[in-house]
Amino acid sequence: MAEALIGQGPALATVVMYHFVQPSADGPVSGLKSLDPSAFRGQLAYIRRHYTPVSVFELVRSLEERAPLPPRPIVLTFDDGYRSHHRYVFPLLDAFSMPAVFFPVASALLDRHVLDVNKIQCLLAVTDDVDRLVGAIETAIERERHNSRVRAPSEYRAKWWKPSRWDPAPVAYIKRLLQHALPEPIRRPLLDGLFRELVSRDEAAFADELYMSVGEARELCAAGMTVGAHGDRHVRLPTLSRAEQAREIDGALRVLDPLGIPRQGFAYSYANGEYDDNSLALLRECGCRLAFTTRPELARIAVESMLTLPRIDTIDLPTHADVAPNEWTRRAATATDPS
Repeated sequence: MAEALIGQGPALATVVMYHFVQPSADGPVSGLKSLDPSAFRGQLAYIRRHYTPVSVFELVRSLEERAPLPPRPIVLTFDDGYRSHHRYVFPLLDAFSMPAVFFPVASALLDRHVLDVNKIQCLLAVTDDVDRLVGAIETAIERERHNSRVRAPSEYRAKWWKPSRWDPAPVAYIKRLLQHALPEPIRRPLLDGLFRELVSRDEAAFADELYMSVGEARELCAAGMTVGAHGDRHVRLPTLSRAEQAREIDGALRVLDPLGIPRQGFAYSYANGEYDDNSLALLRECGCRLAFTTRPELARIAVESMLTLPRIDTIDLPTHADVAPNEWTRRAATATDPS
C-alpha cells in the first residue's frame, strides 16, 4: 500500500472519538449510554486489522518533518476523563499495544465537579420518563416568563425539538435546553436541582466515582499515553466572549500541571466540538499544536487544518474483527492507496 507523502498532497488520517466505555451497569449510575468493553475489544481488533494506530503527535511530526504517515493512520481519542477509561480502556489499549490521547476536563479531574453534560446524561439514565423531564423544564420556563430573556416553551420547541446524530428529538431537546439554550439564571438552578433530586446530593463523592483521579492520569502518562485539555468547565467556547474563552482555555490547561506536561505544544479537544475564530486565535497564542472537533470526517493533515481536525464516533466503526471493511475504512484505504 502506498504511503501518503506530504509532498504528494495532505495526508488523511482517521480520528475516533470515545466517551463512556464500560458495562451498562457499572459506574455511579447504571444505564448510561456506553460502549461495552467486550465490544471495545472487538473494535480494537478490527482497528488493528485494517489500520495503523499512531500517537496524536505523530500527525504533527508528519508535517514538521515532512515525513510519511503509515498506511491508514488512526488516532484514538477519549473525552472527559472518566474513571472507566483507566479501568477498562487502558488495559485493553496496553494489550493491543495501541497509543491514545485522553482529554480530561479540569473541573472534573481537579475540582471534582460533575460536568453539566454528565448531569444531564445521568438524569436521562435514572428515569425512563422523558416527558417528566420535559415537563420540569417547561414548568421552569413558564415560571420565568416575566423575564424578557425567556421565550415561550413553544418557541424553544420550534428551535430545539429536533433529532441529533445520536438522540431522538425529545432527548436532544432536553440536552440542548439544559446544556446551553436556556438563560443561565434558569438553567443552572434547574439542572442542579434535578440532579440533587433524582441522582445524587453529594456531587463530590459522585465525581470521585465517575472521573479518573490525578494519580490514574499519571499512570496513563507513565505508560506512554498522551493527555490533553478539554476545557475548564466543558463550556461551548462560541457561547463565551473572547475574554471568557481565554479563561476557559487557561483553566483547561490546569490538567497538564500535576502531570508534568508543558503548557506549550499541547493537544486540545473542543467541548461539544464547537469553536469560533476567537477560539482558534487563543489556542494559537497558547501554543496548541492540534485540536479536535466532533465533525464526522477523515482528518486532513495540513497546517491550516490542525486546529479543526474532525473525528468519527465509535459507532462509525464495527466492533468485530472479522467483518468486511465498512465505508469509513474503505475511504481511509482509498485516501492512502489510490490503486
